[in-house]
Amino acid sequence: MKKITITIAALFFTAASYAQTANDYFHNSANSYINADLQSAIEQVEQGLARFPNDRKLNDLKKKLEEEQEKQQQQQNQNQQNQEQEQQDQDQQSQNDEEQQNQEQNEEEQQQDQQEGDGSEAEPQEPKDGEPLDSKEISKEDAEKILKALAQKEKELLKEFKKQKSKNSAKHDKDW
Repeated sequence: MKKITITIAALFFTAASYAQTANDYFHNSANSYINADLQSAIEQVEQGLARFPNDRKLNDLKKKLEEEQEKQQQQQNQNQQNQEQEQQDQDQQSQNDEEQQNQEQNEEEQQQDQQEGDGSEAEPQEPKDGEPLDSKEISKEDAEKILKALAQKEKELLKEFKKQKSKNSAKHDKDW
């Protein structure tokens, strides 16, 4: 008796699956799409079209689902391209940073090498008449003159700043 009930249940289930109408396939596919299962929705609509190839609703739904699948693939491709571009930009930036660091390091090493030199340049060389003075070599007197001029300019600027400050503070009279 148990074998008969199992066989009857299996036949009933098989018959129920064959009893689906085109609308059943349409609704099941639409529900899968709504639940964000595009692949399952396409499979269900294709199963329905296998049984009902001329059903207009299933054919229209299949077109819509394929369009949606194509949009998603394009969006994924675009996202992938954007990620690749960002990675390339980051790689380029890090490469530029490394090159800049290497260049700065080389410049520092060159400056250190020049400063160390061979030790014979301890005394500043006096320029000959008509020869331009090297920008790194200034006599002690010229350096003192420049420092005095800068100090004087700083004092003048501070005086002007104090004058402007005192003028602005005098304008705050009571207005009642």
